[in-house]
Amino acid sequence: MNQTPARRPVLAVVTSTGEAIRFFDGLNYEPLGTLPVAAQPHEIAVDHTAELLYVSHTYRSGVYTDPGEKAHEISIVDAFRRELVDVIPLAPEEAPHGLALDAGRGLLYVTVEAGPAGGGAVVVLDTASRRPVGRIEVGAHRPHWFAITPDGRKGYATNKADPFISVLDLARGELAGRIPAPYGTEEVAVSPDGVHAYAAGMALHYDGGPAGRPPATLMVIDTGSGEVVRHVSLAAPGCPVHVAADGRVLVGLVATDAAGHSAAGRLSVHGSGGLEHHFDAPVGKVPITIRTTPDGARAFVANLYSGTLHVIDLNTGTVERELDIDPGDQGAHGIAYLA
Repeated sequence: MNQTPARRPVLAVVTSTGEAIRFFDGLNYEPLGTLPVAAQPHEIAVDHTAELLYVSHTYRSGVYTDPGEKAHEISIVDAFRRELVDVIPLAPEEAPHGLALDAGRGLLYVTVEAGPAGGGAVVVLDTASRRPVGRIEVGAHRPHWFAITPDGRKGYATNKADPFISVLDLARGELAGRIPAPYGTEEVAVSPDGVHAYAAGMALHYDGGPAGRPPATLMVIDTGSGEVVRHVSLAAPGCPVHVAADGRVLVGLVATDAAGHSAAGRLSVHGSGGLEHHFDAPVGKVPITIRTTPDGARAFVANLYSGTLHVIDLNTGTVERELDIDPGDQGAHGIAYLA
């Protein structure tokens, strides 16, 4: 009697420069193929039940500090077939970036830098109709990453160029508060139990003045009170933040040399709550996105300037593999892992 072989996990990595998604076997990391997509894909949200990827397209060319023409699409990709399913146009909304999926309610939250209804906002998409059903102003110019609590009631939008994190009441569809973050923030992540949110920032828009740059820290936020309950010291400015299924907090550290040029970064791994530092592991230049396997045993780190992806064993702190994604200066960005 013939048996269908068990399906193997898939690892997907976006290259903004290469305008494509690279697919790899999720166990041995052998290449499976490349899917060309629209200009400058950035981040990925995963619908594990439908086995779909939602991919944001932020700019036609350029970067946050020099964007050029802004894009307005969300691509939908079948992860296992490696096929483009649909493209959702968000125009006249501009520059979608951060994505968060509430699979239970069938809602996809997308940050946009601007639109005709106002400034920076979170656009709410219905995943069944693939149409916008709401828009929530964040009170900032160009929001970036976004995360929601497990119960789907609160959302957190980080702002690279504004001194606060925007807190959204998703049930009411309104801005509910601001968490002070004087030097701007990059990615935000919420713990699986919903008790804490974590954010860090590279202070890209702060010259430091006479005192120099501010100390690099990880912000630990109590989601109940909306207050920062501690700052955890980091060896270098943090950019991406991710929480594994076991509660460990992973931060990508962006390093520079004495001349101010990008240098090899680190993956900083902390215990639940962020306070206890476990270890650092070497990664490439400008780690931009971190994701983990469902069991929390391995981390994947996309390195923007190196155009590589590091696979880290989180039990030993060692680098298992380094995958070449694209040699461009935005060669590796969003990551998805589907088992």
